Amino acid sequence: METPLSGEGILGTIDPRIKILSFLLLAWTVALAGNLLQVFAFLPLALLFYATAYRKTATILKILLFADFFLLFVVLTQLFLGSPYQGILIFFKSTIIVLFSLLLLTTSPVFELLHALHHLKVPNKLLQLMFFFYRYLFTLNEQLNLAKKSARSRGFVPKTSIQTYRTYGYLLGNLLLKSYFKSERVYRALLSRGFKGYFPVFRHFQIERRDIVFLLTTLIYWGVAVWKFYL
Repeated sequence: METPLSGEGILGTIDPRIKILSFLLLAWTVALAGNLLQVFAFLPLALLFYATAYRKTATILKILLFADFFLLFVVLTQLFLGSPYQGILIFFKSTIIVLFSLLLLTTSPVFELLHALHHLKVPNKLLQLMFFFYRYLFTLNEQLNLAKKSARSRGFVPKTSIQTYRTYGYLLGNLLLKSYFKSERVYRALLSRGFKGYFPVFRHFQIERRDIVFLLTTLIYWGVAVWKFYL
């Protein structure tokens, strides 16, 4: 199961455990920033990470614009409340954190991220829920699109009417039933294959030289930025 930037650039080869820990450290520090200078102190590092995945610029910008569209409402709310600076601060904080998450997390496949979280002692049941949610979210979307197409082929035209609301209610109810029966089939299929509550992994992580270099570079930059702008 691929992510938007899966395997892209040098970051795609870094151990996911290292990337998750680096993201948590950087995101936590940016979130605690009290002014724009502290926030922009981490912008060069974000741009350095971006340089390794520049071929996916269109995808990165698309996701950032989608996230920033909702952040604009925060800025407008703070503007009306008389705190425009606070709104701008939240906007840039969130943008840089989203950029870090894109470049550090989505450069690894979902299964590798979950495997890394398992090594970081995240509860196994929570990881299973995350895995199945992500795996079948797209299947659910396909079923919804098929149901909509089927309704349109029968002459359904959405309007502001009771009939329209009733039709959408039928669609959602049908989708819920299909999801339930699908989950039952998947559960029985897993049991028939000897599922014991965890997925066997054929490739285990190994810390390599590039992982150590990446971690040390990130820690050194973080330490200098905190020393110069936070202390």
